Amino acid sequence: QEAYYIAGKPTEAVKVLKKLTHNAVAERRFDDASYYFWKLSMAYLKLANQSQSRGSEEEVNQYLDKFQDYQHRAEIYYVYQTLHRYTEEPFTSHLPEALFNMARFLLHNLSQEIPYGVSKVSILYALAKQSKNMGAYKMARHAFDKLQQLVTPRRFQQAIDLSSITIRSKPFQDKEELLPMCSKCSTTNPLLNQMGNQCINCQQPFVHSFYAFEVLPLVEFIPENGISDLEAVKLINQDPPTTGGKGWQETNQGDVQTMSFENANTSHYDNDTFETRLQNWESMTSYQPVEVGSEILKMMPRSEVVVLKWGSPLRYQFYKNLMPDIILDTCDSCNRIFYADDLELQYLQKQACPFCRKSVVQPEPSQAE
Repeated sequence: QEAYYIAGKPTEAVKVLKKLTHNAVAERRFDDASYYFWKLSMAYLKLANQSQSRGSEEEVNQYLDKFQDYQHRAEIYYVYQTLHRYTEEPFTSHLPEALFNMARFLLHNLSQEIPYGVSKVSILYALAKQSKNMGAYKMARHAFDKLQQLVTPRRFQQAIDLSSITIRSKPFQDKEELLPMCSKCSTTNPLLNQMGNQCINCQQPFVHSFYAFEVLPLVEFIPENGISDLEAVKLINQDPPTTGGKGWQETNQGDVQTMSFENANTSHYDNDTFETRLQNWESMTSYQPVEVGSEILKMMPRSEVVVLKWGSPLRYQFYKNLMPDIILDTCDSCNRIFYADDLELQYLQKQACPFCRKSVVQPEPSQAE
């Protein structure tokens, strides 16, 4: 496949990748299938870039549709690999919360089509079992009801039948602490979301950590018209501007001496902040990212901004972290977001990104060390 690319034959390279992907799914190597689908998506992104340089808009749209489809399939098989192993093997290295989040992620992303090789029974069984253990009884009841309507393996039937009865004795509600909250509009969403993987109120798609699959406190924003992606990144990387504040001031009033501090970072656009723009979603009938100008971009701390740098013809994606204490990290190759500790652990265990398998280049030790 790489040889075809070197030889300048991307079409043949794509055919090889498609064959490898089909074989991986047929052999239940879902992690390999995820990797091949990701490779396919990036191949179509390159083809879209080439078509854009030729001025063929129709081809660009076709290739971008393929890119989005294969990115989606790569995520599905990446998550399903863990749930498949959980239902087939006696042990798992993932925490119950991670399995619960993964099952919900798949349930909300497979509302229309089930990809080849993916078992809905495995997803629902894992979801039902973990929901019951964690106190999400309403979700567990829904999963067990769905399982009763499907053909299940014999080794699951007794456990499903028994749990379907015992779950009726539990409250018909989910624990409040398990309900995901939208960072944009602060709406508490139900575990079983009829709208899929997005907020029921403002419709912002949820962004997940790609290991624990928890919903991250991120809000998407876009630069105003006239500001390119590179200019936006440059503005974010700048130090916040100051307007000549006086700092500490001493005042003598007879026998009383006082010290006051005038904030040097106050400015005429203090009233136009990201938080004030965030409140404008109410005037929108459909989902739109928060639109910010150059002044707000300058005031954003670089550590609180996540930038996903997609290749042309796609634009960059910008996210504001509303909980700066939570440290996030991004793989520059696949643009997946992780908790920094989770990604570091994966790098130590696998020496590569768990999603795109980009290897970690270890720096050479210096002579001083």
